[in-house]
Amino acid sequence: MFYLSRVRNLIRLKLAVYFCLSQLVLGCMPKNPRVGELKKLIMKKLVSVFSIICALSFAVYAQDSPGKFALDLNFNPASIFDAAAGSMFYFPQINGRYFIASDVAIRLGINAGFSSSKDYYDPDLDDNEVSSSTSISFAPGIEKRFGADKFFVFLGAELPITNYSTKIVQTIGDDETVYENTNGGYFGLGLSAVIGAEYYLLPNFYLGVLFTPGFDFYKNKDRVSDGTVTMKGGTDTSFGISSSSGVRIGFRF
Repeated sequence: MFYLSRVRNLIRLKLAVYFCLSQLVLGCMPKNPRVGELKKLIMKKLVSVFSIICALSFAVYAQDSPGKFALDLNFNPASIFDAAAGSMFYFPQINGRYFIASDVAIRLGINAGFSSSKDYYDPDLDDNEVSSSTSISFAPGIEKRFGADKFFVFLGAELPITNYSTKIVQTIGDDETVYENTNGGYFGLGLSAVIGAEYYLLPNFYLGVLFTPGFDFYKNKDRVSDGTVTMKGGTDTSFGISSSSGVRIGFRF
């Protein structure tokens, strides 16, 4: 009963806060048809955020202490008020963690993507070119956490493994030509540091940031035209720093 009471009070508080925020934002806007559409969009996104937080509130208060598993993804706060800012949630990398101790966790980052486009040379003859790309990467690693109560920082390392391929299928009349990796293709192996911070708003619900500076080694794939290698792949080495490009939102269970 104690936890149910806490959940009810938490939901009431959040409902009041979101109502006040929505009225403040919407009340400051001039009245015209275009702004009316924007108001509807903002309200829809505020309701979405509120619904997600309420659902997480029930989940996180069901446990007395943080679970051993954690899962987080990117949250883009700007999208609440600006449709041009992109999706509210997006997945450049999903991070999963398993805590083997209260301050040590095994990590696994997963990133996958696919794109395809079709352009016509002559629509009447159905002459066209289909371009596609596929990428998938895994980043196993480990982290050590420092902190207490609600705020934690963590340091660690991970080993990103990436496979990226491109393909073009060109159709002109009855002839079809396949080009592989002419727009780039590689196998990558890296070693990155993991630097991040998290703040727990609730016992199992947190917001955080993540940086992964490191080295990457790439083996470029051979360029192939209709089964014939036109260029042998070489190697590249690079150093870079990537971030979560926003706020990481996650929960433990």
